[in-house]
Amino acid sequence: MLLTPKDVGALVEHTVWQRGKVLDVNPPYAIIHFISLADSPQGPERKLREDAPQITRSKVQSDPDFDAIGTGASKPKKSKAKAKAKGLANHLDEAIVWFEKTYPKKFEDEKFVDADMRNKRAAHDVYVANFGGKKGPAMVDAGKHGEIADVIDALFRATNIPSTFEVKAVHKGLKKNEDAGTHILEAAIPFIEKPDSAKFAHLFEAVAQLPADGGKVLTWPNVTLLPFLANPKKFMALKPSNTELMAARMNFDLRYSTTPNWPTYEATLRMSSFLLERLALLGAKDMIDVQAFMWVTRDLT
Repeated sequence: MLLTPKDVGALVEHTVWQRGKVLDVNPPYAIIHFISLADSPQGPERKLREDAPQITRSKVQSDPDFDAIGTGASKPKKSKAKAKAKGLANHLDEAIVWFEKTYPKKFEDEKFVDADMRNKRAAHDVYVANFGGKKGPAMVDAGKHGEIADVIDALFRATNIPSTFEVKAVHKGLKKNEDAGTHILEAAIPFIEKPDSAKFAHLFEAVAQLPADGGKVLTWPNVTLLPFLANPKKFMALKPSNTELMAARMNFDLRYSTTPNWPTYEATLRMSSFLLERLALLGAKDMIDVQAFMWVTRDLT
């Protein structure tokens, strides 16, 4: 469904967040109010692409729960990440100087190479051992749903990238419908081979089909973790707080939206590649190193 300014006030259905009301449309984005997100820390409003594939027009266009909700763009919240990075004198340069002083051996420093980084590299090895090359497609073709679900569940538990709530949501979803894990892997494999907007949308929809059961399923970490573990030289796991803060340090426009989408992720990959080039001079090898750098510099003021 393509939302236009004429759709302001209309009710729509989201594949995960259920019914919502279109508050404003300013191409290429739309602001939609979802009652199911009322208790979310980010509030009930979400900024989505006007052509978001997970949105359809609701068959119901009169709902007392939405009638009292006014339309019009709300005042945007200030980004905590941008506000935090604004206090840095030299932004990325200062973060790099701090990193070199704090970790004299840089990316080989034992204080930096902690257990979590080792876990991420081990998780990459697990992905390759189970799904790498022709193994993943063969498992999908053979319908090995239980085995695929078990490996995906283990991969999500292996790192601290998804939050505890996100990991639990994926775990419950896979236990409820292990076929969903096969659909995720089936969508992830072609995206990992050659990413583009259509394949990202397919991966997004596959993750969205996990039974949510009230949990946090459709999030940036949950959508981008498998590509990151499959090929950390190319893909970044997008953890919003870290990624937004680094973008602010670099004065880089991510076109960020809380809903996973290709333009934001493509921008994240470009930013991460540029950052890897900068950090390669200090010994960074891949996006695992870059993601760890983003993490350890997050509290600089």
